[in-house]
Amino acid sequence: SFKIKEISFEYLQEFNGSNQSQQIDLLSMIKDFEKLCLFLSLNPMSYECHYFIEELYQLALHSLTVKQHLTYYCEDILLKLCICYDDDLRFASLKIVSLLMNESQPVTKEKILYLNRICYECLYDFDIYYDYIKSFSIESRIIDLSKQDFNDLINKQCIRKDLEHEIVESIEELGGDVFIKMHRSPKDAYQNLCKEINNDWNRYWNLKPHEDPQLYFMKIQNISQLTLLFKTSDRLREDFQQISSDGKLILRKWIHQIPNEYRCFICNRQLNAFSSYKLNPYSISDEKQLEDFINSKSFQDIIFNIPYGHAVIDCLIDSINYQVTIIEINPFSKRSSSAKFSWIIDKNTLYNNYQMHQSVFIKL
Repeated sequence: SFKIKEISFEYLQEFNGSNQSQQIDLLSMIKDFEKLCLFLSLNPMSYECHYFIEELYQLALHSLTVKQHLTYYCEDILLKLCICYDDDLRFASLKIVSLLMNESQPVTKEKILYLNRICYECLYDFDIYYDYIKSFSIESRIIDLSKQDFNDLINKQCIRKDLEHEIVESIEELGGDVFIKMHRSPKDAYQNLCKEINNDWNRYWNLKPHEDPQLYFMKIQNISQLTLLFKTSDRLREDFQQISSDGKLILRKWIHQIPNEYRCFICNRQLNAFSSYKLNPYSISDEKQLEDFINSKSFQDIIFNIPYGHAVIDCLIDSINYQVTIIEINPFSKRSSSAKFSWIIDKNTLYNNYQMHQSVFIKL
């Protein structure tokens, strides 16, 4: 018979290789479920940990006793795994929590994505981190909106006069040209917007001759343009549908000449990887100098102003004076673009490169 002294890979292997009855006995040996969850969260890349969570889900699905035990004694502890930076472990844990929350309906992909949004992705909302990066970021305004306000904007209804005044005033304070977002930006709106305004960009957007609509359609100068973007963006509509009550409208000062943009991958408070984007406007004149700067304390002191141990950061770096501007912070997740890396092929690099090599893996 198997005797458990502490949570270990040996215990997980025994559990994973057992039948349902044996698994129930093994689960009953756990006196401190919080220690088990801590062990899992500290070993997110382990196959045994992932397999254990899936086996635990199947056990709860087919054993009412196990499901009730997890619901009564372990649900809060399981929620801690729901903010794990590893997607696979987090989604497997969300699957269990969804099962515990729902007595009748099966666990659906939509429900898991919703739980992922309210448990994990919401921790990276702009209004939570902006004050931490304010001195290194783009000047912005955060406006509180009710569910009804969002509904009015998306359906191009008349909005409250005081809200309209606050938006107009914020646009003026930010120099007259702004970029908007909720949880996400309306970068998907271009095709729908073209149809909505019949490609009459001069009339609706007041673009200069050299300004390509495909690059400048998110530049907002007035309420009419803002409501058109809300109406034509599926991303904003999806964000709206996930709001249970109130939300935030983010207005950011428009940057007319954008330096090269880069993506930084931070895991366990270490900058592991750094990537350029394919469409950066300027060629890099001295790659070695840029690589040295990325590995320097001065750059990392700026990047680590963020309040997260794990994150994907977008930043601008001026090619002349190396001034750094943090654009936004995204969840450390496959749902954030991996730029020139791959979340699957380069997983070990994105998770552990600095620990292994004491330097940042750079792709320019």
